[in-house]
Amino acid sequence: MVRKIWLASFLALVTTAHAQTLSSVKLEPTQAKAGESVKITVGFEPSEVSNCALRVHFGDGQIQKYTVSKASDMPLVITRSYDKPGQYKVDIEPTTAGSTLKCLGKRTHAMLAVAAAPSAASVPATMPRATVTATPTIALPSTPTATATSKPVLCPEGWTLAKPGQNAKTKAFSCSAKAGTKISEPRLNCPGDLTYFENSKKGQLGCRV
Repeated sequence: MVRKIWLASFLALVTTAHAQTLSSVKLEPTQAKAGESVKITVGFEPSEVSNCALRVHFGDGQIQKYTVSKASDMPLVITRSYDKPGQYKVDIEPTTAGSTLKCLGKRTHAMLAVAAAPSAASVPATMPRATVTATPTIALPSTPTATATSKPVLCPEGWTLAKPGQNAKTKAFSCSAKAGTKISEPRLNCPGDLTYFENSKKGQLGCRV
């Protein structure tokens, strides 16, 4: 009887001396978005090889057992994601797994906040505004205000108003230059319903009905 008690005490002492103690749990990040990966790191002390088991409660109804049986298992790193937004309690519980004894230490936990994932139609607030560059045009007055001393300029530089000049009723006109004269940009912007025409070979351009 005394021998059995001594043997049980010796085995308990050996197990306690070499068992790992659950020391911490860390979440990265602690605030995530739905569908984003979260790293759960479970720390132990001391860092020597042991053989113990624990149960992880992920806070969304999922529970998983893990066995720490070699040096590469420490720290225990788990990566997973959460589909729905909310507050989740990630709880680490020392437990047994078959013949494997539970890890030492107290049950510990960490809190995770999961926000809704941004919708595909959302536009970032920092998106730069588009820059619109206007193309310059030659604007012609729709109602010429010619006086006895001044007349509106209808033709581009280097071109002259062809006779008999601008039609008083339709406002149509034509300009002339030496045959083959290059027509510079921008082109004339004809007023109203008039149509622009040009013929550089003949040295003609203008606005007609």
